[in-house]
Amino acid sequence: MKGKVRYLLLGIGMLLVGIFSWRYFFPSEEKEVIKPFKLLSQYVEKVSDEDILSAANRIKNISQLFADPCEFKIEGEVSYSLVGSYNREEIKGYALRGRSYFSELSLRFDDYKIEFPEKDLAQVRLTGRLTGRSTGGEKVDETRELLCILNKLGGHWLFSGIEVVEPLKR
Repeated sequence: MKGKVRYLLLGIGMLLVGIFSWRYFFPSEEKEVIKPFKLLSQYVEKVSDEDILSAANRIKNISQLFADPCEFKIEGEVSYSLVGSYNREEIKGYALRGRSYFSELSLRFDDYKIEFPEKDLAQVRLTGRLTGRSTGGEKVDETRELLCILNKLGGHWLFSGIEVVEPLKR
């Protein structure tokens, strides 16, 4: 009887290890879609003592998260309005310019709502929060609802469209 219980516990343990291993090595599509958002947050982040090589590497990495071209619909004041289709080189330029206005910067994404309307296409509605300090010393804290379109290209999810969604007015 003791042998049967031991084999049963050993079998259950192996099953649990197998399940956790499967989930770790083969993450769900939702987790794979969220990965570019986490990377974008990491690459956008800026600290006050950032060196030039680190900044250049972050800018290069930001542009590689986007499909070539990518559609943007971010309307607002002229200084930060971005509407149209942009290639990776243009995205690099905007990222460099945008980060240069800040001495400290962070970007966080929350409240992911992910849909897969077709194979290798994801629509993600979420909240983005940009915080930091401008080079002039002003605090920045902006929160926007976003609709992002991602395409799976070459095995990686890339941003192919980003739009700021206006909240419903009551």
